[in-house]
Amino acid sequence: MPTAVSASPLSPTHRGRPPIAGLRDNVLAVAERIFTDYDYHEVLMEDVARASGVGKGTLYRYFPSKRDLYLAVIFTGIEQLHTELEAVIDTPAAPVRKIEEVVRCILARFWDRRFLFALIHRNEHKPEDPGNQEWLRRRAQLSRTIQRAMQEAIGAGHVRRIDPRIATEMLLGMLRGANRYRSTHDTLDAMVAAVTEIFVCGAGTPAGRRLFPNGHAEKR
Repeated sequence: MPTAVSASPLSPTHRGRPPIAGLRDNVLAVAERIFTDYDYHEVLMEDVARASGVGKGTLYRYFPSKRDLYLAVIFTGIEQLHTELEAVIDTPAAPVRKIEEVVRCILARFWDRRFLFALIHRNEHKPEDPGNQEWLRRRAQLSRTIQRAMQEAIGAGHVRRIDPRIATEMLLGMLRGANRYRSTHDTLDAMVAAVTEIFVCGAGTPAGRRLFPNGHAEKR
């Protein structure tokens, strides 16, 4: 049974001695690799401590439970991704190119973290869990940031005039599917190109689109 998470999973819990510079970041990097390679229930705190080169007591000073450690890994990654997305959207690039870079940032973040990506979405539909509430809050923040790029693209005529929020969720859904079902032969560049092209241009051919004049199926 997971323990209740602290109010801020990104803030370490210190008792006694002052924190060691860089130790927390090192533990998080090691924990991310372990959570990526193993199912959540297989990960043991003593394994993380051993791989990080610290004692279990030190590990528990920073992360009182495995759940706290897991959430810290997730939220640190989300913060880093959010920073990357904001940097992309603040560039002077053409709006449609910003969407392409959003796709690249998200796919690159999880390219070597597929199991971690799946674990996030496996646990996000538990609204009673404080950690999942925090995850949903941070996801909404990411969505709002991507919507800025959508609004720019719509304003520039690069994307149809549709609800930016719906467009963003459609893009995120495509990215989830691309990450989940890509093969070992797929490359990041090829996947970025495929997702961006299908999102911006659609998958239909002119012959197929003729069956949907004005966005509606042609009556027979």
